[in-house]
Amino acid sequence: MAYNIDWNAVWKELYNENAACQGSRECASTWTSREKARAFLAQLREKPERTRHIIDSFPIEAGSTVLDIGAGPGTLAVPLACRVAHVTAVEPSAGMADVMAGYAAEEGVSNLEIVRKRWEEIDPSVDLRGRYDIVVASYSLGMPDIRAAIEAMCEASSRWVYLFWFAGPTAWEQVMVDLWPALHGKEFCFGPKADVLFNVLYSMGIYPNVETIRREHARKFPDFEAAVAEFGDQCQITSPDQEEILREYLSATLSKNGDGFLQAGMMTRVKFWWEVDGCR
Repeated sequence: MAYNIDWNAVWKELYNENAACQGSRECASTWTSREKARAFLAQLREKPERTRHIIDSFPIEAGSTVLDIGAGPGTLAVPLACRVAHVTAVEPSAGMADVMAGYAAEEGVSNLEIVRKRWEEIDPSVDLRGRYDIVVASYSLGMPDIRAAIEAMCEASSRWVYLFWFAGPTAWEQVMVDLWPALHGKEFCFGPKADVLFNVLYSMGIYPNVETIRREHARKFPDFEAAVAEFGDQCQITSPDQEEILREYLSATLSKNGDGFLQAGMMTRVKFWWEVDGCR
């Protein structure tokens, strides 16, 4: 029996359902605030061994070139620029791009070019420097047409493509899963996960290496009100009754962390990587 499933259509449907569930807000719009972007980078820099582990797994040399898609505040892009010849970082969020530029300046990095566009808006002849030894998209696959995005990544790479994505609910999604029915009267709709991504790749004739990582996720807040503000925006709180539901939930689920509060949980992440010779 033949199964003709259009996995890119599955990705699009899940992406659109998730976007509609959240009022069609794009991921990049969450990070327009420099303050939020700085706080995000600060938490990531508290555990530099995780970034080193990722970078050490890349086959890079001093003369390598890297394209980092959805580079955020420069978590990978800036440390990579310290070790390779050139990094192009694509980042559409103003807050993230500004913080990345500041991070690069702080580290004395001059070989990092920031392109402030969505990946789908990139003109390779204008925005990119030919093909790159490594193309990476680290937890930045909020793209409605993932097949077209991956095809463009393959075209931009001279050898390797690395994708990182989630399997199962993330820690921040779990809050929405738990609260969405009480807050909005309907179930929360997940976006596409690593299972769909693998099938999209397979349907493209790409048979990637796969590594699954189970890791603790910890999110710190300086005080309880900061957590309420953060999750209130995430959960689209608009009324006092909704805020009370959120406060009760956070009181039961956050743990005290010194003077602040901590959201902790386990998450499953997946790394896919392949040589591009097989996908052109």
